[in-house]
Amino acid sequence: MNNQVVKARIECNKNGFYTVYCEEELPFGCFGEGRTADAARADFLNLFEAMRQDHLQRTGENVEMEFEFVYDTSAFLQHYKGLLTLSGLSRMTGINKAQLSQYVCGTRHPSSRTGERIKKSVQQFATELSRAMI
Repeated sequence: MNNQVVKARIECNKNGFYTVYCEEELPFGCFGEGRTADAARADFLNLFEAMRQDHLQRTGENVEMEFEFVYDTSAFLQHYKGLLTLSGLSRMTGINKAQLSQYVCGTRHPSSRTGERIKKSVQQFATELSRAMI
């Protein structure tokens, strides 16, 4: 398990609280929590390091991993709600503002198809922004 890249999921509940965890099996349990995505990510990494050191002392196995943090749709929308307006997201995705609002608040979760539609729209917008000359 050395130098492995592992996906860590970032989710946000309806109270705006973030959780980070890995779906892949690790040699020890690890998750992070926080009021922001950044706080949950930092908590996750701190706990991982503490658990890694404990595992090394107990087993002699040095587990080294890199994490690729992946937002679920609701967590992404919640995290960036101050930068991406519902009106703008609605224009980008073709999804009405009320439905997007439910995803941001966590009262509903998008289907995998709708989540993919949001993801592709935001990625296309990001690509357009990266090509903009100012």
